[in-house]
Amino acid sequence: MSPAGLAAVATEIAFAERRTVIELGSGVSTVVLARLERQLGGRVWAVEHLPGWAGWVRRALEREGLGDVATVVEAPLEAHPRALGEARWYARSALAELPDAGVELLLVDGPPGYGPGMTRSRYPALPELRGRLTEGALVVLDDAGREGEQEILERWERDEGFTFDRRQAERIAIGRPPAR
Repeated sequence: MSPAGLAAVATEIAFAERRTVIELGSGVSTVVLARLERQLGGRVWAVEHLPGWAGWVRRALEREGLGDVATVVEAPLEAHPRALGEARWYARSALAELPDAGVELLLVDGPPGYGPGMTRSRYPALPELRGRLTEGALVVLDDAGREGEQEILERWERDEGFTFDRRQAERIAIGRPPAR
């Protein structure tokens, strides 16, 4: 995630005091968001498919005393019924560790959106996790300028009724659910 994109996400969290965050993909952004959520009294769950990287993120969180604020969930990539083409997505069994409801921000920065068959790998995120989102939740898609992510945004707008603000400078798109 670009620094500008991460700053935009942090701003959205801080101003609306979004206290329950799911991040697909993990890294420095997980640590930054956990620091912010510590101040707000919130929590972050980050889903990661690479065990070694998940371990690095966990150690970084522990070094900063953020182990009680952020949880890294290891989830291998596998075939998924909502995947587009041959793309793989996170194992459904691992998603049981995420909150069932009350999610105020879903940050989609994984799985990787490149490589053979993976250009549209992030599509299942919104249809799979939508039922866990609060009424005013935001969905942020990183790398929104890539061709695969642009197709995903179009499908999410059509299939899920979300409206996305594409922010080229930050390389993200921020989505809001349809008005009820």
